[in-house]
Amino acid sequence: MLKFDLQKIEEAALNAWPAPRQMLYDGWVLRFTGGHSKRVNSVNPLYPSRLPLNEKIEACEGLYARLGLPCLFRVPDYLEGSTLVEALHAAGYTAFDPTLVLGQEVLKKTRNGPVPSIQEIPVAEWFRLRAAFINVPEEDQRAHHAILACIVPEKVLLGLFDQGQPVGCGMGVAEGQLIGFFSIYIAAGWRRKGYATMMMDALTDWGLVHGANFGYLQVEADNLPALALYAHLGFTPCYQYVYFGKQGAYDKA
Repeated sequence: MLKFDLQKIEEAALNAWPAPRQMLYDGWVLRFTGGHSKRVNSVNPLYPSRLPLNEKIEACEGLYARLGLPCLFRVPDYLEGSTLVEALHAAGYTAFDPTLVLGQEVLKKTRNGPVPSIQEIPVAEWFRLRAAFINVPEEDQRAHHAILACIVPEKVLLGLFDQGQPVGCGMGVAEGQLIGFFSIYIAAGWRRKGYATMMMDALTDWGLVHGANFGYLQVEADNLPALALYAHLGFTPCYQYVYFGKQGAYDKA
């Protein structure tokens, strides 16, 4: 399997799901969006700190409070041995919502038998499909529209249709040799019939055309059906990240 620097995957994932507002602070990326997506409403440590950690944590709390957002930290496990985790615990933060980042080398897919129609579709239609498959509050819909409008790398929005019936959607974002898979959703009643695999295959083929040779995706650690699917497709863990928040703050995220 191709090996990719974990930092490179982390940076690509941040670029693929960007925050409309963000700021850099001594090696950390602070992201502000609103809505309930923690990835775009959290502090993301990327590079070593020079300033005292307790000072930085306090400054972040002030910034998020001023914007009416809970202060959350998203920490990859390859940083867990650092003094940052100790500083967060000392400041009253606890870990929650572990998420796995899975990856694998991507190869051209071949399928036997009839293949449903998988089409690139406009943003508005893609959001309508996505909203039909999962319950997304209006506030989050607005935030997700803003996020997609900010994506700089090449992206594709796909809809999957069986005899004209919309049954799935997905998004791929290509950056260099990496393709990220996002928002893979299949309609209730159409699951466990191979449609998610078909969507992943279509996104993989698109990624190969755009120069990718390694794919990654993010799955919450308690999403056992998704983990089983991606393990079946050959994905293996690259690293995981966890969120840190103060009691009560992350209940709102």
